[in-house]
Amino acid sequence: MNFFRRLLPIVLLNFYWLSLPAQKKILGIHPLSDTILTEKKGIFLLPLLYYTPDTRWAFGAAGVYYFKIEPRYDHQKLTRVSYIQFLTDYTQNDQLDVWSVWNIFTRNEDFLLKGEMRYRNFPDRFYGIGNATTKAQEEKYSYDLVSVKSLVMKKILPHLFIGLDYHFESEYGFKYTSGGVLEQGTITGYKGGIGSAFGLVGVLDSRDNAINAHKGRYAELSSYFYSRVWGSTFSFVNLNGWYQHYWPMGKKKTLALQSKLRLTYGEVPFLDMSTAGNDDILRGYPRNRFRDQNFAGAQVEYRFPLFWRFGMVTFAGLGDVFYRLREINLNTIKYSIGTGLRFLVNPAERLNIRFDYAWGREGGYFYFSVAEAF
Repeated sequence: MNFFRRLLPIVLLNFYWLSLPAQKKILGIHPLSDTILTEKKGIFLLPLLYYTPDTRWAFGAAGVYYFKIEPRYDHQKLTRVSYIQFLTDYTQNDQLDVWSVWNIFTRNEDFLLKGEMRYRNFPDRFYGIGNATTKAQEEKYSYDLVSVKSLVMKKILPHLFIGLDYHFESEYGFKYTSGGVLEQGTITGYKGGIGSAFGLVGVLDSRDNAINAHKGRYAELSSYFYSRVWGSTFSFVNLNGWYQHYWPMGKKKTLALQSKLRLTYGEVPFLDMSTAGNDDILRGYPRNRFRDQNFAGAQVEYRFPLFWRFGMVTFAGLGDVFYRLREINLNTIKYSIGTGLRFLVNPAERLNIRFDYAWGREGGYFYFSVAEAF
């Protein structure tokens, strides 16, 4: 709540300044008449300034660079929009988070390049393992993280890509709450290590827009193999399944569905376990609030316009972490319901800033971000 109250006046001031009639486009804010993209690239930037008890004053920036690749011949189409997202912030407590994610279609969409680079030095909270942990079990810890993911996929059929992924991460410099469970050394991965994995990935992507789809489907199956053979501290397997579907429900109205399944087997460090809680699926729970070997969940979201640049969404989700399937029951399964506002910064690509409020079993949380949750 404190984060949102302090951030809102700054955000509204930026919206007012960026939307002045004399300005056609500043920092990626396009005029409402721009319903057909005449420019094939653009950038949206937003300064960040906020305060929380964990960070004290913090500042930084977030943004999205989006573009389309020119075809080789005039009769061919532009690719769907590609994008590179980034966020960086620094706090009075000397905490730093630098993060970039990309989704790039090459010419004629022959290849799809996806990836992530991140450096993180930030405190986190550990509540134990399992879907029935309580907030009273909370203990704080911190560590440094360097992570690189690089996925290259080849189009084998229209909208169908298959490829190879490599994931490297290094976790080090752990500090724990004195007397906590992590300090006792009984949790796998309590002092970090190296994660090195090769993955096989298949993607079906028929969405009309990768930033904010109005119709189409996105499905992804992937398997990652962490092994000491290629330098990993732990050996385990991670299997993932994603499915997203978008139905147009009228002019500028969309019904969206997302489902996610994540399974892990072997010597799984706690930082690589499946988790419930974040700003995407199961909004309404802090990031990593629950963790265990596996996760299954789904959510639906209805998106519709209000007036001018503003739109609104309502959403609901259900899911949980578990070790064995029989551990999922009505007493512990996690639900999420909520609503949110959208501010349109680029009509042609339907790029939004989002403000969400979600309720779960343990109360409600605000979320502020660039682009949709899924």
